[in-house]
Amino acid sequence: MSPFEYLLLMVSILIGLAIADLSVSLHRLLRARSRIAWHWLPLAAALLVLLLILQFWWEFYEMGHAAVWTRYWGFLILASALVSMFLLASAALPDVIPDEGLDLSAYYDENRRYFWLLFALFTLLALAVDYVSGTDDAIVSAGPLRVVPTLCIAALLASLAFVGRRGYHSVVVALLLVFFGWQWSQLRIG
Repeated sequence: MSPFEYLLLMVSILIGLAIADLSVSLHRLLRARSRIAWHWLPLAAALLVLLLILQFWWEFYEMGHAAVWTRYWGFLILASALVSMFLLASAALPDVIPDEGLDLSAYYDENRRYFWLLFALFTLLALAVDYVSGTDDAIVSAGPLRVVPTLCIAALLASLAFVGRRGYHSVVVALLLVFFGWQWSQLRIG
């Protein structure tokens, strides 16, 4: 097996586990739907995570052939990004539905700091993965200026961890959905 095939296997397993965790958590919510006080923010956040995971999967095919992943430090950056992605997916929706039910709005409020900081961390690690793979010529050739938009998005994500106002979260999450949807429309598969 080539180094890329080993990496692809590891990436596939971690991405599969992340999507499975999201799916199982959603399944539990749907099964207990009569005991759930629904709110759109945690569901939208989970959708953002799913879009992010799928985008990373498709982009990895191109960057996975980079020689940097055969170096230990490069592999550690990739592994860190994948673990943070799994933790992010695991934090998006609740794993346990108590017998007395669950308020998704309260879950979001209790979980927001952990979730949004993980999201910001994954964004920074994904930027590092792009940069060290050298496959995104725009990032490598443009230097520091090319990373500014991603750093701004990471800062925006981190702000959601510290700003508790629901209106702010509603606007930012809606804008993130539009942004990630636009990114998906630009993604070329294959």
